[in-house]
Amino acid sequence: MLQTAEAEINVDGTVRLLEPLRVRKTSRALVVLLDKENGVVRQRGNAADVLKFLRENHLPESARPTADEIEAQIIDARESWE
Repeated sequence: MLQTAEAEINVDGTVRLLEPLRVRKTSRALVVLLDKENGVVRQRGNAADVLKFLRENHLPESARPTADEIEAQIIDARESWE
């Protein structure tokens, strides 16, 4: 399972996680350095905040595809692979 956690890396190379990260065994990780000048610095959040937002901000009925439309999109995507 892939997990993502925000962290800071000091000039001496030490890594400090900015949020909890649960692992069950010693694991490998990839570190991506973000350029603060060119990148967007996002505020930290969590899944509960995202779920709350989604519950409070429903898509209008006109923007929701029907089951038949979804099925047609899936078929189109499958057929485009060949």
